[in-house]
Amino acid sequence: MLKGIHALGLEKPAGIQQKAIIPCVKGRDVILQAQSGMGKTAAFSIGSLQQIDVNIMDVQVLVVAPTRELAEQVSLTNTMY
Repeated sequence: MLKGIHALGLEKPAGIQQKAIIPCVKGRDVILQAQSGMGKTAAFSIGSLQQIDVNIMDVQVLVVAPTRELAEQVSLTNTMY
């Protein structure tokens, strides 16, 4: 996963990512609030994808988004990683 993150040009996590990724990886419920473009979607995606066991072919992560636009953004971001 780290190779994929670097391939996207991400070198240093944004502030919101520094605060959110570890709790996501630990399986904690996380609510993020920040301005647009601050890296919230990547924080959710990285934290969530880190939890996935590729040997389990069942739903392992559920992301609830308040708008269709955000749901599509989250969906696209998760396919990039």
